[in-house]
Amino acid sequence: MNLTYQINIEDPVIIYELTGKITTDDDYLELEKIVFDYLNQNYYRIVFDLTQLTHTNSSGIGFFMRTLTKSRIMGGELVLTGVTGNVEKIFAISKLNEIYTICENQKEAINQFKQVQ
Repeated sequence: MNLTYQINIEDPVIIYELTGKITTDDDYLELEKIVFDYLNQNYYRIVFDLTQLTHTNSSGIGFFMRTLTKSRIMGGELVLTGVTGNVEKIFAISKLNEIYTICENQKEAINQFKQVQ
């Protein structure tokens, strides 16, 4: 597995700090199950901190899109932080930076949710 993660809850926001790479489906499948389990427990205000994510490809993009879609269906949102380097390039090339709310850091992302409420 190329991906590790840490989960922090700052009610009602759940933060996933991702480290490593998402380059195959196997990299995110465990995390996706956990994210969707938390979504079903009404943690649909999600922050993915990508500061330590060094690479992603279509596998990661698909995971992020499924999570965004499910959170929005439930009345929530997905905010990304720490989008830099290779990950930033992928988001810019694929125009995903126009779809997602992207913040500089976790504090700014949490404040984004406070503005929406």
